[in-house]
Amino acid sequence: MKIMHNGLQDLLLINFYSQEIKLDFLSIEIPIPDSIKNFTNLFPYRIGLHLRREYRHLAMAIRSLTSKDRQDYDGLFIFEVYLQNIYLLLPLLAWHRKPVWICLHWNQQLAIHSNLKFFGLLYLKFFLKYFNLKAVLFEIDDDVLPKRFRLPASAKVKIPMPIRSDAYPNLKPGERLPTDKKIKIGVVGMIRKDKPIAKIIDILKDYAKSSDQKCELVLGVPFWQKPKDLDNLGVTMYDTTTEKQYLDLLNEVDILVAHYEKHRYYYRTSGVLSDAACCGCYVITSDYPVLRHQVNWPVSVGSTFKTFDEIPSLLDEAISYIREHGQDNQWLWREKRTAEEIATVFSKGNRE
Repeated sequence: MKIMHNGLQDLLLINFYSQEIKLDFLSIEIPIPDSIKNFTNLFPYRIGLHLRREYRHLAMAIRSLTSKDRQDYDGLFIFEVYLQNIYLLLPLLAWHRKPVWICLHWNQQLAIHSNLKFFGLLYLKFFLKYFNLKAVLFEIDDDVLPKRFRLPASAKVKIPMPIRSDAYPNLKPGERLPTDKKIKIGVVGMIRKDKPIAKIIDILKDYAKSSDQKCELVLGVPFWQKPKDLDNLGVTMYDTTTEKQYLDLLNEVDILVAHYEKHRYYYRTSGVLSDAACCGCYVITSDYPVLRHQVNWPVSVGSTFKTFDEIPSLLDEAISYIREHGQDNQWLWREKRTAEEIATVFSKGNRE
């Protein structure tokens, strides 16, 4: 099954580990027929995009209702939705009369900045209150949000961002880096406005030049979206277009540094941070509630910063930590984030 976030693929293993429930997994990442594409292309881009998303949501719901195996499942698990496209979806999901879990990701934060999405959130709250639907929240409760953007307490479940079972730390527990090995400090991932890297790159370049530590700065981006000005940074660059290239680079990096805009990531997980920790990276990132929990639960695999001025000292601490402790905590961090652990959240005992 294709889903929007590759880091959630392990959730598909819940049925394998659960003895009490069998879920039907649904995603809006489904092919769009050429006829629909051609029709929606007749409209301005934003309207056409909205119509294509509307089709995906509707097609996902119809698929769940018409599946020959629908009677074999105890509930539905929806990987992703857009709040502005749920008006036809939710009544069809409620028609199942079975438990439905819907991953919201950062939809609640988006609703803060968009009236269209806020009305969708109100609509969702109605269905959560009166039908057998529940929202899946990642990492922490939504009590860090303003009250009107929170969901009914009885209609939400909390799970950690799952690990990737296809990614592991390089060092085994107890192993340590060779003393003469350079520490690789990396900035890795898609380039977007909500993930600004220019300031971070400047700080890391200055650190690499002035620090007594043996370190090397690397940058990993999909070359198909690489701005030309990145070629002038004087940093070793790696192409991360394919999933293999991306994970291979994370396995080489010792410390990942990532900065995110608050208005987009205050209540949102980071797939890159999760992937990096799975690959054994020590993670340094922006200090927002969800990211902080992601880095520190069940054990710490990094640190967070409130200002850019903190980064050099955090790098010093990170390098000392890696030299002394290796990737031991990254192995411990994985234990509570496996599909086997998450499956217990959906057991009948926990739902009653």
